[in-house]
Amino acid sequence: MRAPLPSDEGIMSTRAKMSLADIAMQLRDEQLQARIIHYKEELETNSELDAVTAQVVAELQALQAAATSSRPPSVMPPPPEDRAGLEIELIQSFKVMLGRLFRAEKLSPTIERKMGEVSKRFARLFFESELHDKIRGSSTEGKRMRFAEQATYLVFARNEAQLLRDLESLDYADEQVLEQARASLGEMAKELKNRFLSRTTPELNALVKLLNEVLVEFFTGELPPSMGEMAWEVVKEARLADAKVRAGYKISADAFTRFRQAFERRFLQRLVAFAEDEMLKRVREREDKFRLDTIRFVADPQIFTDVCELVCDAVYEFLYSDGFLDLPPDWRARLART
Repeated sequence: MRAPLPSDEGIMSTRAKMSLADIAMQLRDEQLQARIIHYKEELETNSELDAVTAQVVAELQALQAAATSSRPPSVMPPPPEDRAGLEIELIQSFKVMLGRLFRAEKLSPTIERKMGEVSKRFARLFFESELHDKIRGSSTEGKRMRFAEQATYLVFARNEAQLLRDLESLDYADEQVLEQARASLGEMAKELKNRFLSRTTPELNALVKLLNEVLVEFFTGELPPSMGEMAWEVVKEARLADAKVRAGYKISADAFTRFRQAFERRFLQRLVAFAEDEMLKRVREREDKFRLDTIRFVADPQIFTDVCELVCDAVYEFLYSDGFLDLPPDWRARLART
C-alpha cells in the first residue's frame, strides 16, 4: 500500500492522515511478525533462553490450572449484567493506568525515557531518506543536489559495484594487496557518505526539535483528556470482559493479541491525526523553509510506527509490572531483553 503524501505546500486531508495511520499499523504488525519469527528461531538454538521460556510456560500453566480447579468444569458465559459490570471495571482500571503514564502538563518518567530513543530512530530514518537519489514517494522524481558532497556520494554509490569489479580485475602480487584495495574503496565510500550527511545535520537538528515539541504536546496535552474514551474503545473492541471471566485476572495472555491491536490502532489514529498536522504546520511556518524532500519525509509512516513500538511496548511493560496485564511468554522474554 502506497503511503499518502502531503501537498507541496505541506497539507494533508483527514482521510489521508487516517490512511497514514492504517499504514503505520500495518508496518508495525509486519515488523512484529518478522521479529517473532526471528526470536522463535533463535530460541531453538539457545538452551538458556529455552530453559527460561519453559519455566515461564510452566508458571502460566500452573496459574491456569489453579484457576480451572477453583471453578466448575464447564464455564458458562457471564450473564449480561455481570459482563457489563466487568467491562465497567476494566474501563475504569485501564483509564487510571493510562492516566499514570500519560499525565497532563508533564511527561511521566516512563515516556520521557523513550523520547531519546525516538530521536535516534528518527535521525536514522532521516539519514536513510537523504541517501536516496529520488524524492520520497516517487520512482522518477530525482533530488536537486544541494551540496557537492551529496552529488559526489551519489555518483560513487551508483558506480561502487563497477568500481569494485574493476578493482578485482587487476593483477595483484598477493591477495593481501587486493584486500587492502577493497578496504580502501570501502573507506572512501564511508567518508563520502559521512561528509554528505554532516551537511544535512542542521536540518535534522531542526526536525528533531520540532518532533520532540510535538510529541511532548501530544503526550501531555492532546492524549490525557481522551484516556476514558480510549479505554472504552479498547476494552469494547478487544472484548476484554470475556477474556477476564475465562482467565480469572484482568487482561489475560490469550487476550493480549486482541488488546495490542485495538490499543495500537487507537493510539496511532490519535498520534497521526495530531502529530502530522503539527509537524507540517511547523515545517510550513518555519522562516528558513524546508525542502519538498523534507515535507514528504515528515509524512513517512515509519516515523509513527517507531513511536508506536517504543511507547506501546513501554505501556505493556508498565501494565504487566502493575499486575493489570498478563503477557505471553515470548513477549515477556522479549521485553526483558530490550
